[in-house]
Amino acid sequence: MTDKTLRVIGELMGSVPSAGSFAARRTGSAENLVIEVDGVGPIRLPVTPAQARRLCELALPARYGLREQTLLDANVRDTWEVPRGRVAVDERRWRETLLPMLDILRAELGLAPDCELSAELHSMLVYEAGQFFQRHQDSEKADGMIGTLVVTLPSAFTGGELVIEQQGMKVTDQGSPEELSFIAFYGDCEHEVLPVTDGFRITLTYNLVAKGRTGPDAAAFAMHPSVALLAEQLRAHFTTPVELPTWRLHREPKRPPHQLVYLLDHQYSQQGFGWGQLKGGDAARAGIMLAAADIGGYDTSLALAEVEDSYEEDYTSWMMIYRQRWERVEGGWKCVESADVEFDEDGDMVEPVPDDPASLPVRSSLPLVPGSEDLGELRWSTITLTWLIDRSGAAGEPTVREVWDEELCTGESKSTLEPFASEIEGYMGNEGNTANFWYRRAAIIIRPPS
Repeated sequence: MTDKTLRVIGELMGSVPSAGSFAARRTGSAENLVIEVDGVGPIRLPVTPAQARRLCELALPARYGLREQTLLDANVRDTWEVPRGRVAVDERRWRETLLPMLDILRAELGLAPDCELSAELHSMLVYEAGQFFQRHQDSEKADGMIGTLVVTLPSAFTGGELVIEQQGMKVTDQGSPEELSFIAFYGDCEHEVLPVTDGFRITLTYNLVAKGRTGPDAAAFAMHPSVALLAEQLRAHFTTPVELPTWRLHREPKRPPHQLVYLLDHQYSQQGFGWGQLKGGDAARAGIMLAAADIGGYDTSLALAEVEDSYEEDYTSWMMIYRQRWERVEGGWKCVESADVEFDEDGDMVEPVPDDPASLPVRSSLPLVPGSEDLGELRWSTITLTWLIDRSGAAGEPTVREVWDEELCTGESKSTLEPFASEIEGYMGNEGNTANFWYRRAAIIIRPPS
């Protein structure tokens, strides 16, 4: 049975230990961090309340990104940003602390020794009492950016914890009154800054850029105990005929699957995806799969995919809404389309005029989330491949896009991932209410040779 084969493949891949964590945290001495801010002067460490107040006075409200736009909404992000041109760091001295720390963080993130991790200063932020940043993901701000480094300057404050979450696990950083606090995390991690209750939280944020990575080496994993077992399961997957649903029948009622699609744990953009750009445990699992595929002579590729889940939606407060679509932005969720039900003089529903997108709200979370009790049964789920990178590194759009159930090995459940878009559609006379969620996934694709 292919279901059993897929389950065993998932278990074998899931047993591969991750080389690192989604977030790495350290503390260090502040003696080599020499900062001067135009208008304030040299910054004393630990930062005094008087200097922190002066930083706030010359700072601007921090903004966040929505596609090509830069938005300002204190309900989503309420913090001060010191203009980058005012901040000067003595890089010669700072490198004595930063470079060794980056090497430690690189290893704890599970990146290979051939990876050169560098940090590009992005902003200086100051949170005073009551300020916060709602749950969000960081956007890629530089080529090769894989994540973010937050350096919290020593100061006296309470609250303001940085909480980072990935696949249901959390890492929290509180800062330190006497030392620098370093925390590095991958760019697909959800994170938030809780409200500061007293004092000032001051941070330097950096874009983490990885260079020099060569990707997983199948030969290095050839002797792993899971490889031979995985190769046997791949052979069974591609030689065992499976029954097809009647709507997909052509000439043959049964045939072996044409491919195996194994979903990875991390999320990637098209620009930040490749054999040498895999994050954390994805790199180790890709190495194991490459070694097993080589035994069977199978073709191996990386792919990006979109998952769409469609649910029945119970009759709640949404029953008078024609359509709403929400998309993820750097500061939370933006309503990009909204229209209410309208009726003509005969009582028939007519196509509504959408609201002005500029007037639509931004929220820290979706109004209706996966797993909500307001959702009914899953109506259908589809996976579509959108981008393919072959073993040589050549990239392009896939010729085969559909992924069928008998080809799919899910690994970690997608229920632990956040969607990138959601759409709610109300009752329209013959169907509804429905709620759709879209997810971005990365995958390893195994296929028999052409």
